[in-house]
Amino acid sequence: MTASSTPLDLRLTPMEALAALYGEGSEENARSVIASLSRGIFEQPQPQPSNRFRRALAHMVWHLMRTTTRTEKKPGLDGVEVTTYRNRILERSGHPYARTLLEPSRADTHNFVEGGDPMNAVYMMISPEIRQNAGLWDNIILDSVQGRDVQCRLVWETMLTHRAAATRLARGETVRMKAVAAGTGLGLILVLDRLLREGCDPSRLRATITDRELSNVEKATRLLGKLERTRPLLEAGQIRVHTEDLLAPHATEPHEIITVMGILEYFPGHTFTTSEEHLGHPAPEGPPHAEDLVRNISAMTAPGGSLVTNTFRLQSAVRIMEVFGKKFRYRGRPEMQRLLATGGFRPEGRHYAGNVFDVELFRKES
Repeated sequence: MTASSTPLDLRLTPMEALAALYGEGSEENARSVIASLSRGIFEQPQPQPSNRFRRALAHMVWHLMRTTTRTEKKPGLDGVEVTTYRNRILERSGHPYARTLLEPSRADTHNFVEGGDPMNAVYMMISPEIRQNAGLWDNIILDSVQGRDVQCRLVWETMLTHRAAATRLARGETVRMKAVAAGTGLGLILVLDRLLREGCDPSRLRATITDRELSNVEKATRLLGKLERTRPLLEAGQIRVHTEDLLAPHATEPHEIITVMGILEYFPGHTFTTSEEHLGHPAPEGPPHAEDLVRNISAMTAPGGSLVTNTFRLQSAVRIMEVFGKKFRYRGRPEMQRLLATGGFRPEGRHYAGNVFDVELFRKES
């Protein structure tokens, strides 16, 4: 059954769709959600970044959040005290995304946008069928200026990865793909599902999904097992899912296609500014630096292999995240290209541009 022949009457909200993807059971709904997301990416007009009016509105929201947000100290899940946030507007929304934003779970991740289920709900808005079931707060929070750019980022990542894989497969090559720091690996799972729907020879596919959080690895494994096309590859070991620390050097087989999304912006080096600099805070000291990650990513990439990654721009929508303690290192395309050059990567000339993110394809020099 092709993606376009899957029933179009999904009646799931974004959070219900996530439960279907990553929870126990719900195999039929999970397959329908993946098929609908695939249609939204490959068969529908691409989502467009927010327009000037919405960007101006995000600037007003940033000021509103700054004046209405207070901080508290609470013990996190790891037992270490962590800064949490109080904001009546977000608290009254009752939205799971807002709760995750206000109460980081651990001290060692409080500066990061954590990849838990509520944050992944943004991706569900790509599906036309799920979007039509979104409530008021879903539309306000999940389809914000940055939320829309996150949707675009997934679309662009998936399209560039699929195109790079399909090109190699058309030449009769075996393709080894890897998504690092991938959360639940949704982008690569969508690529695999699409290639298999298109009749790709499964014996020529190898894929690896890694993340440092065991819970994300478990969810990715569960989803792959629900999809009738990826389950046999998972069982045969052609798809591997495991935890990985990107900062720990380790031997790994080379991959022809690597995706690195939403991680480099947390590490300093080759930036035009950082959260600390424009907020007037002391600069972060010492390693790890972005070059350390790029060095390890380069070691995973075969000569002539492709890398898909994103830039990160300073914009009012992002400054809303800074109100809640998130810290970023900002890079445009020139800074990102200089950073990746340290690992032997050069731009291939394919990229998409949004308000916050660019997504660009690079090639590792032989």
